[in-house]
Amino acid sequence: MKVYLDTSVVLAYLLEGNDLLLRVPADAEVGSSRLLWIEMARVLERTLHNRVLAAEQVAEVRQSFESTAATISRLRLNEAVQRQAEGSFPLVLGTLDTLHLSTALEWVAPGRTSTMEIWTLDRQFNLCASAMGFVTPLLTSATR
Repeated sequence: MKVYLDTSVVLAYLLEGNDLLLRVPADAEVGSSRLLWIEMARVLERTLHNRVLAAEQVAEVRQSFESTAATISRLRLNEAVQRQAEGSFPLVLGTLDTLHLSTALEWVAPGRTSTMEIWTLDRQFNLCASAMGFVTPLLTSATR
């Protein structure tokens, strides 16, 4: 089974202590778009500049992210992903969410969305992924 992680799950784990990430099955192949690394860097930069976290705390979170990310396949934002993201989706999504879902589509075999779980805490993202045939185990947990 493949598990696609959206940034929201990783952020909740690292910044809020949410343990959902620990529930990913041990035998799952876990991946995320290169966007995960970009979004993490941007969020940590904002928390530092807005004085939400001190520099030492940001360094600790970065180190925790590096450890966590070592187990996540970094999926490319290639031309096919970008073209897919330009297209239509069953529900209205923001740009980053369309890039995440397009990356997941590129990673899964054509017609096999039911073999991949999408892990996100974003309700609209979950609803769209479900409408596309992905398994969405966090749909009832989605709050954003």
